[in-house]
Amino acid sequence: MKLSPTIFKTLFRIKIGLLLICLLPVIAKSAGNENSRKYFIDNQTSYFITNQTWEIAPTGGDTIFILAERTRALRFEQMSGTEEAPIVVINSGGQVQINTEAWGAITFENCSFFKISGNGIKGIQYGFSLAAATCGLAFSELSSDCEAEFINIDHDGFFGIFAKKDYDGNPPSPAPVFSNLSIHDCFIQNVTEGMYIGETKSPGMEFRHVRIYNNVVKNTGRESIQIANAVEDVEIYNNTLINAGQDNINWQSNILQLGDNTVANVYNNILVGAPSFGIISMGMGNNIFTNNYIASCKGIFTDNRLFTVAGYPIQIENNYFRDITSTEAVKNMNEINFLEIRNNNWDGEIEFYKNNSGNSNNFILTNNQNVNVVEISFTNPDENDYSLAPGTPTEYLSMGAGRIGHEVEEIHRVPEQIVLSSDMIVDEVTGGSYWSANYLTDEQNCTPENNLHPVSQSWKPYWNMDKGPYHIYIDLKTVHQLTSIALHDMHNTKNLVISIGEPGNWTPLFTDPCEKYQVWKQHDTDVSTRYIRISMLESVYAAVNEIVVYGFSENVKKSNTIKSGLTTSVNFVEKDVNQIKICQNLVCEKLQLTIPEELSIDFQIEIFDLKGNKIYSESYKNHTQRLLQINLSQLTNRGGMYLLQYSNQKGIHETLKLIMSGF
Repeated sequence: MKLSPTIFKTLFRIKIGLLLICLLPVIAKSAGNENSRKYFIDNQTSYFITNQTWEIAPTGGDTIFILAERTRALRFEQMSGTEEAPIVVINSGGQVQINTEAWGAITFENCSFFKISGNGIKGIQYGFSLAAATCGLAFSELSSDCEAEFINIDHDGFFGIFAKKDYDGNPPSPAPVFSNLSIHDCFIQNVTEGMYIGETKSPGMEFRHVRIYNNVVKNTGRESIQIANAVEDVEIYNNTLINAGQDNINWQSNILQLGDNTVANVYNNILVGAPSFGIISMGMGNNIFTNNYIASCKGIFTDNRLFTVAGYPIQIENNYFRDITSTEAVKNMNEINFLEIRNNNWDGEIEFYKNNSGNSNNFILTNNQNVNVVEISFTNPDENDYSLAPGTPTEYLSMGAGRIGHEVEEIHRVPEQIVLSSDMIVDEVTGGSYWSANYLTDEQNCTPENNLHPVSQSWKPYWNMDKGPYHIYIDLKTVHQLTSIALHDMHNTKNLVISIGEPGNWTPLFTDPCEKYQVWKQHDTDVSTRYIRISMLESVYAAVNEIVVYGFSENVKKSNTIKSGLTTSVNFVEKDVNQIKICQNLVCEKLQLTIPEELSIDFQIEIFDLKGNKIYSESYKNHTQRLLQINLSQLTNRGGMYLLQYSNQKGIHETLKLIMSGF
């Protein structure tokens, strides 16, 4: 018996309906771990934020938006995200300005897997401006796994950022652990202690896997950063620390203090101005101090304490000491750890090293040079612009929080999944799609990297192309830099077109033929957009049942950097860099530069690695070709990120980034 089209369509719908009912428990289980709920805090919301604040408690992957109208203090208590997905707290609608007489402006007490980000609004560098009676931002009690970024703290209180629980040197056994603390891209000034990480007395709560980077801390009464009981995997790098110890209290007037029971790798920092030392090291050993600029203070001081480990060395290498106010650049009173002190530069008529430890056999001095150490300079400190000034010596280019080419940090970031939800989808199909476009975002926890395959239905706009072409688009809410787009192909061998742009003005990005079955198809991209359009132009059988997008929010880039950097480009699209162009920024053997005519006569090209080592230098006289080719095949150093510097006799300088492929 031949079925009419109407009867066939009805039976087909019944069959699909039964299939979906059978699959429903699987779908629910798969999608249940992915949260796209949004929570809002306004000025009427309680001071205490707990799991009972909302009817459904936030959990891993949820976002809490603090509205710009909020001026009252906040305390988050007993809340937790997950290791895979933290709870994100972010500003919304503008900068959140909290100036309170409470102990702390924002406190996380007994909270874990949290990220607080002032990165909510493009064009606002610090989305939170905090001031309080005692502490700007605190991670207190048994908190762990927390991150803070793009926070401004400026007040008369004691702490800028505080992370610890006090046990007065007598913690329970085993000691509680604060893991995975990350503080970066923050600006702290005019407080007593810039950052106070870990209890000063030992033993205490242990800190493991700590990252403190890209912060500016200035004008503190005591230390810019004090850290103790940080026992494993600690890195402090690319910070700019200015004018510490202004209260001039004995042993409280250093810039960076590593206390007892601490290991740390300290590198690429700028430390300027203190009555006492730039760095004071009293940890257990395994302390590395590399490529730091230390000026207008007493230099580096080392000593041992209760938890010093004899087999752990201390390395002081490739640092720059300028205008040291003591009689030596490095003073040692540590008789236990072995000190390896190499390749440092210092100026002035002072000794480099003074050993007061009583042990004459636990150090080695190699190739430390008394030379002219050039003063580092910033673009506009009066306006809190601590980017390095144009013409900064090459050896300093990788230092500090506002360094030239600061966008390099973005290339080292791991792209994150931009979690999509149904409220981002705009369906342009007349009357709405037959199988909802929401199926494209209902299983965001199923991703290529965890090798999970979505099981829900594919988007299907209509039964045929009678009303086509068909389009839907995704509104990411803010502009993002997209690094890749993954489609879960369900095999119908028809083209699906992905475009970017904005409503009414679309540019095709790529076309997927949808020729595989239950396979993730990942497309690398290098584009900035707020909107992604998905189109069926020829057939309704381009079956895809999930889209996963990776990248970064555009406003993670700091506004005080010189716009002279390049980002990676999978498609090798030519990038403008002021006037000079790198024609392909992933370099294989030959580097090609396009140089404007007015800059193409009598100039010099130098290439440096990120430690400031010069690996290439060539001068060009009477050069008239705008396209310059440089053969890099003879270099021994290759593979990774490098800085290229152009300069000429007219004082024009440009610094560009390039990536060598390791050919």
